[in-house]
Amino acid sequence: MNILIWSNQFSIGGGMRLLFNLTAAIARQPGVERVRLVVAPDSQLRNYVELQKTGNIEICYNSNPINHPQSSHLLANMNVVYFFWPHTEQFQFIDRPTVCTFHDTTIFDFVPPFMKGEELSFHWRLSKKWIDHTASVVVSSQHVKNRLIAHFGSRSEQAFVIPHAITPIANVYNRKVSPELSSRIPADYIIYPSNTSPHKNHNNLLVGFAKSRYKRKYPLVLTGYLTDKLRIPFPDSTSEVSWIPTLVSTMKRTGLLLDRQVYPLGFVGDHDIPALIKNAKALIMPSLSEGGGSYPVEEALRLGTPVLCSDIPVMREHLSRHSAKIAWFDPHNPDSIAKALDDLFDDYDTYKLSALHGVHDATQTWDDIAKQYIEVFRITFWRYYGKTLY
Repeated sequence: MNILIWSNQFSIGGGMRLLFNLTAAIARQPGVERVRLVVAPDSQLRNYVELQKTGNIEICYNSNPINHPQSSHLLANMNVVYFFWPHTEQFQFIDRPTVCTFHDTTIFDFVPPFMKGEELSFHWRLSKKWIDHTASVVVSSQHVKNRLIAHFGSRSEQAFVIPHAITPIANVYNRKVSPELSSRIPADYIIYPSNTSPHKNHNNLLVGFAKSRYKRKYPLVLTGYLTDKLRIPFPDSTSEVSWIPTLVSTMKRTGLLLDRQVYPLGFVGDHDIPALIKNAKALIMPSLSEGGGSYPVEEALRLGTPVLCSDIPVMREHLSRHSAKIAWFDPHNPDSIAKALDDLFDDYDTYKLSALHGVHDATQTWDDIAKQYIEVFRITFWRYYGKTLY
């Protein structure tokens, strides 16, 4: 089987890690002769050298649509085309069996503040075209499948559910953060690794954290895209995105001090993330919406770090596979966040011991997930051509 993975765009962070791990695992499967990964020339894909070491992975850089004449060579000898990240790309008809993954429906479930109606309509029509015309659709959780059905109708009942929320941490990783990063963080801390998109709910987290009795003993470390912009002084908090000034204002209003109660670090490299999570007193995940679950939560539980988590359907689905005791809270209610923080640290030893025992919970591997994708590719090929590949 020759597979073209088309991913001109993907999210920085979880999307990038998923693309790397899934591509490598697909290429390892029996019967897969070649994987051709297409990314944009300005792609921030990391670890591409490691991918190429696999031997049967070819990485190509391309900025044209897939049906553009200058892209035709990329389709040559490919049996199946897999669109990894269809959320922001226009659907194009091609003469190959096609598969795409819908990772989440956040833009429809939690419309960003001040989004114009025509922009929302554009994204809805874009998504519907993918759902209506792609031969097979994969989703990352039953929750996402249910939301697709709610938004786009019964065709989405045919979607294949393949959970992705397994740890992207390698078997060998640094146990200590780098000296440079260590100098920027407190000895004891709570961590929230996430970009600053509105549905990630930093504002309610900051308000709730400010009410916790433990905010001075265990400061909040924020990592992820644009979190460092919280350091821009008020009122000069200009940023690439409109919601950063709101977060800066919230910190000022609630009395949270930089490098005292809150440490916004910005983007942190993969080499430091495992140790940063492992050495945290706890990881908090206040998001209003996720697709297949949360990679940081999965990482924390595999490293024995206690977790505080939004009580939302997709996280209940994700964490049903874990035995660790979770400090659940209502992400819409800062008082609930504060109470969860206080309850966890009031009974910290219980949560920590439960997290350590949960490290040994059974889990899928990336090869297990890749096998499920290969089966979808086979089914899709059969539907398209009426014959099997092998």
